[in-house]
Amino acid sequence: MTLLNCIESSKDKDNNLYGCFLIEPLETGQGITLGNALRRTLLSDLTGFSITGVRLNNLKHEFSIVEGVREDILEILLNLKQIIFKVSFHEEPKNQKLKGYLNVKGPLIITAGMFFLPKNKIKIINPNQYICTIVDESEFHLEIDIEKGIGYKLTEENIKKKCEEKLFQSKPTTLLIDAVFIPIKKVNYKIKLIHDTKGNIKESLCLEVTTNGSLTPKRAINEALKILLSLFYPLLVNSQFLKLSHELGNKIEKINK
Repeated sequence: MTLLNCIESSKDKDNNLYGCFLIEPLETGQGITLGNALRRTLLSDLTGFSITGVRLNNLKHEFSIVEGVREDILEILLNLKQIIFKVSFHEEPKNQKLKGYLNVKGPLIITAGMFFLPKNKIKIINPNQYICTIVDESEFHLEIDIEKGIGYKLTEENIKKKCEEKLFQSKPTTLLIDAVFIPIKKVNYKIKLIHDTKGNIKESLCLEVTTNGSLTPKRAINEALKILLSLFYPLLVNSQFLKLSHELGNKIEKINK
């Protein structure tokens, strides 16, 4: 019976989580098939949360200047992209878009932990992430849109939405930023030959997974396996292949008799 075992786990100073797993025993040639499928699924199909839009004071575009703030708008947007969000899989929000905000007065150093977020729905796992610095007594209001997605989401995908907002100049303009939803930072796998208890040659798959801390490597592998199962199982159940295989098996039995 093939087993999945975690042989090593660690956490670095940036809250990245590392896990090393062994999947064995496998038949010869199955290691690269399973390893490649898991690696591609982990890197491209897992969901995550990221900031997709920002409303800052009453600014209309990202080239404006915020009085009293040391950084320009582009620097603030880049700092916001570094915020990592975590949700509970048991209490995952049904809405695809959440909002967070902060309203402060300087002088003050603003970090990610100052945001007010929906209670018991989502949290920030790097609250010390630097956002900007207010050098005088200016007021600073920042509202963010947090969305759930897969892979990358470029600002060009929201051009139509942005054009619609320009028609309503009374509302603060949402500054769109590229969103990175991928919770996986690195995946690597190695295959080596082993012997089972009977002396037969088998394969052992060593899978190394590093996440950004929003979920554990073990949870990431479980989610990847669920995605692969949901992809292949309907092809077997809902196709004619299953019926044909049964009919062929019955014919072979009759011939053998």
